[in-house]
Amino acid sequence: MPRQPVYYSERFSIKDLELFSGIKAHTIRAWERRHGLLKPSRSKTNIRSYDMDDLKTILNTSLLLKEGMSISEIAALTGKQREEKIKNEISRQLDKDSALNALKLATVTYDEDLFERTSRNYRVDHGFEALVENLFLPLLNMLGLLWQASAICPAQEHFSSNLVRQKLISAIDALPYGSDDTRPMAVLYLPENEIHELGLLYLQYHLRREGRRSIYLGESVPIEDLGGLAARWTGPLDICSVLTIYPRTGDEMTYLNRLVEYLPEPRIRFHFCGPVLRSIPETSLPDRVHVYSDIPALLKAILH
Repeated sequence: MPRQPVYYSERFSIKDLELFSGIKAHTIRAWERRHGLLKPSRSKTNIRSYDMDDLKTILNTSLLLKEGMSISEIAALTGKQREEKIKNEISRQLDKDSALNALKLATVTYDEDLFERTSRNYRVDHGFEALVENLFLPLLNMLGLLWQASAICPAQEHFSSNLVRQKLISAIDALPYGSDDTRPMAVLYLPENEIHELGLLYLQYHLRREGRRSIYLGESVPIEDLGGLAARWTGPLDICSVLTIYPRTGDEMTYLNRLVEYLPEPRIRFHFCGPVLRSIPETSLPDRVHVYSDIPALLKAILH
């Protein structure tokens, strides 16, 4: 039987536009009312919804405002004229919010040139780590949320993810292997059904840069495989993961308890960050399991 197609609505509420662009809903409504900037559809109950062109308009507008244009000047342009101005006139030194919106615009339009130009300029001005922490990780987190809500298609998320992945792997390959044998071996993995590895690659980058020894296992690793590795490595282990969508809500403690039961030795410690475990109280965590607010906090804990 042929697989049924999955349709992505590419319809957005005003709250979606606010989340995606960082522009407040009341400002978006004002632009719509005073300048006719957006053309929302309305349901039978008079609820607005916006399409991909509206989203691109909001992102273009946010960038052109940073370039010093007024909202009335921007509204007077056609969509094509706005895109040409973004391509030809956008300044090199974008602040964090503007650069992030430029990457969002590049994602929804599959514009690799804009994505690369924005990334390159931000890296020159602020460095690789700021590029990842201020732009790439927030971008991909937001795209993941919109993908799960079927507001954007997987291809858009994959477009950005693969560009970011290339940059992380290139940065990792440029660093020497860690040789510090005074600290535990770091093991980087994602559990089964977890495929969002960009945060994990960023952990690997930092560990390499600090000279820390590490073993990168990557995505969708069964607990049994961690057990096999631990049986071959007799020294202390820091097992690290970035949990984005797995384990599922309600199964978090079951997964953590399975881990510590399967790997019961005191020499093994577990370090996690990511949205999955944020709601778990620290007092409920099993022994040897540590949860951090974000990747920088996890890195601080295992590198110092």
